[in-house]
Amino acid sequence: MKNACVVGYGAIGPIHVSAIKKCEYASLYGICDNNPEKLNLAKKECDCAVFSDFNEMLKDENIDVVHICTPHYLHKDMAVAALRSGKDVVLEKPLTLNKEQLRELCELKTDKKICAMLQNRTNQSVVTLKNIIDNDKSIGKLIGISAFLTWQRTPEYYNADEWRGKWKTEGGGLLINQAVHTLDLVDWLGGGIKSIKASISTKKLGDVIEVEDTADALLEMNNGAGGLFYASNAYTNSTPPRVELNFENVTFRYADERLYKITNDNVSIIEQDNNIPEGKQYWGCGHKKVINEFYKVLSGEKGSYITLEDAIHVMKVLFAFYESGKNNSNKIFIEDINL
Repeated sequence: MKNACVVGYGAIGPIHVSAIKKCEYASLYGICDNNPEKLNLAKKECDCAVFSDFNEMLKDENIDVVHICTPHYLHKDMAVAALRSGKDVVLEKPLTLNKEQLRELCELKTDKKICAMLQNRTNQSVVTLKNIIDNDKSIGKLIGISAFLTWQRTPEYYNADEWRGKWKTEGGGLLINQAVHTLDLVDWLGGGIKSIKASISTKKLGDVIEVEDTADALLEMNNGAGGLFYASNAYTNSTPPRVELNFENVTFRYADERLYKITNDNVSIIEQDNNIPEGKQYWGCGHKKVINEFYKVLSGEKGSYITLEDAIHVMKVLFAFYESGKNNSNKIFIEDINL
């Protein structure tokens, strides 16, 4: 049984707490937050130790794993400090704000493990689709892939936290915070994005934020397939993502938390996600699965989790997206994003 401490008790921290409590390989040892109101809330909701100082918390030898659920600009430094203190780490997205920080994280010499929180990979429909792609040769070659994400983020959302909506502290807007999970599904299911020609804009919240609320891109996949990506935080509400893969002999569409199989004469639902999510409905329910698998491996049992190495490519795609979007939609090859 591994002792866990969750750092940051804001929007996503309680989701990690809930997952830890349900994990047979983990025990919630503590919560750390420098906001007195959030720490008081943690005291009321959780029977565990509380810490107001991150560095003091790291000195506690009873803590085995640190969950970093803090604002984006703190992720890299906190992850490095935790690893150097001998703790394993569960790291929320984004791993880092930029490629320089990612390089530092990758170059750190440690025997401790990082679990990257790309939880949409564990949605049941996505697991089923990945298994088909990897094992069913009858579907033929991938011809095209597209993704569509429409969420809502209001001025109140950004005004509630000073770090949001700023390049320096959030690292971006829609892409790095909300759409990164959908971008990851395109990259992971599609066999890797080779190049990207993108645009980013602020269509609705320009008087509130300095970062983008809308983004689109033309993609080239490693196997030569073409791709399209569109995402925006300027919609009227937040809905689950849609990802479609068009193969030579069949099309698969992941939408409405269901996996559709589409042929010339039939449309059928072949899988459905667990519709009892932790947190907001459109977040999905993957946090618990990712966290449980990580602690299972840490406990010495067979299993697999989403490693730092697993997440590097989509982070490079993310940075290429921004680089292209900021530079007149120049075509960027992902291999040119050097760490």
